[in-house]
Amino acid sequence: MNPRIQKFTDDIERTKAKITELQALLPELERKRTDAENTEIRRLLHVANILPGDVAAFIETIKAHRQGSRTNIENAGNNSSATRQEDTENDDV
Repeated sequence: MNPRIQKFTDDIERTKAKITELQALLPELERKRTDAENTEIRRLLHVANILPGDVAAFIETIKAHRQGSRTNIENAGNNSSATRQEDTENDDV
C-alpha cells in the first residue's frame, strides 16, 4: 500500500482507539463532577446551618415564584394582543 495512505489509515485507527478510550472515561468523569458538586452544596448548607426542610421550602417558593412570573408574562402578552386589536378597531372609526 502507498505509504501515505498507510499513514492516514494508521492515524485513523489511533484516533478511533483514543475516541473509544475517552468515551469510556467520560461517564466516570461526569459522575465525579456530580459528586463534587453535591459535596459542595452539602458543605455550603452545613456552613449556613440550613436544614433539609428549609431547602425544600425554599425550592417550593422558587418554583411558585417562577410559575407566577410565567403566568404574568403570558397575561401581559395576551393583554398586549388585545390592546393592539382594540387600537386597530379604533383606527377604523
